[in-house]
Amino acid sequence: MPIILSIILIAAGYWSLRHMSLLQMEEAAMLPFADDPEAAKRVEQETGRACLPEHLAQKIALQA
Repeated sequence: MPIILSIILIAAGYWSLRHMSLLQMEEAAMLPFADDPEAAKRVEQETGRACLPEHLAQKIALQA
């Protein structure tokens, strides 16, 4: 029974994430830092990825 449940959960996770683009996944990963501007700046400096809302908007506009 636990094996069947594990397979179902893995399949559901794959099904829910298969339509997301890499950009959407990166944006979702940065959402926990969006409420705290200081943490967002620190994360941007450490990772080099856009985290502040205005930087995310610029990144999306450049890729469109």
